[in-house]
Amino acid sequence: MKKAIALVLAGMTAFSLAACGSSSGSTAASGAATTTAAAASTEGAPAASTEAAAASTEAAAAVSTEAGSAAVDLSGSKYLSDGVLTVALNSTFPPFEYVGDGTDDFKAITANPTNATGFDVAMVNEIGTRLGVKVEIADMDFDGIIPALGTKADVAATGMTITDERKEAVNFSDPYYDATQSVLVKSDSTVATLDDLKKCTSVGCQLGTTGETVANDNGLKVNSVKSFNQAVLDLENGKNDAVVIDQIPGEAFTKQYSDLKLIDGSEFNFDVEQYGIAMPKDDEVMLNAINSTLADMKSDGTYDKLLEQYINNYEAE
Repeated sequence: MKKAIALVLAGMTAFSLAACGSSSGSTAASGAATTTAAAASTEGAPAASTEAAAASTEAAAAVSTEAGSAAVDLSGSKYLSDGVLTVALNSTFPPFEYVGDGTDDFKAITANPTNATGFDVAMVNEIGTRLGVKVEIADMDFDGIIPALGTKADVAATGMTITDERKEAVNFSDPYYDATQSVLVKSDSTVATLDDLKKCTSVGCQLGTTGETVANDNGLKVNSVKSFNQAVLDLENGKNDAVVIDQIPGEAFTKQYSDLKLIDGSEFNFDVEQYGIAMPKDDEVMLNAINSTLADMKSDGTYDKLLEQYINNYEAE
């Protein structure tokens, strides 16, 4: 799964950062410390020497700022100490993850065989950038993602709802998105209530999702398949009467298929859910680093920018 050993940032300890997702305060403090040291070393030195020291100080400050939290100490992380973060996802869940055209500028992502893109992909790219690790994308069936954690992947960022059952098997990051299940139907469908939904002969769901759980808990006639793409195609072809799917991906599919409509989950009394990044239970260093980075991304506005770009302005490809 992992291919490379992280390069040691030798000679940069003077301005390495103590926490992931560096704040402007920590960068400023680092720059100030470097400047002070440079000033002390040039007292009484010729002008040329002073200019050289000043240039050195500027270069050091620039590297410190550019590196950001790349200097975070991940040596105690079981899964990140080699400098690679392998991320499992299922690219049939637009706009969080779907197959793109490969033109995205994801600088931290070094392996992405299916050209997966979307909000979750951009989010883990940013996390990798701030932690100073490479990111590799592992696109797989959703129901196989949790079993793959710790062996084929380090984390899962794939619109995965935090549930008590899943928390028995994995750790979750702090929640990063609130979601609700909804119902996708043909535009001429008369389905409007839970009772109507119970009368459907086939309700499509993706295997292993909370949508499948909700459908089963409500006594629906469930047709579970490997991907939402397949469930929606079955709806298009008349094999399904409806599909239980998260609200935002459901909206994305209505942009792809003009003959579909989405019914809000509130009409069926579906509960609000929260997405989190899932990971093995045996790496607190990785958990804390990801949580800290997510918090920094939210506080400095990066999270909102990604939300606007990948979710609020999603266009079907």
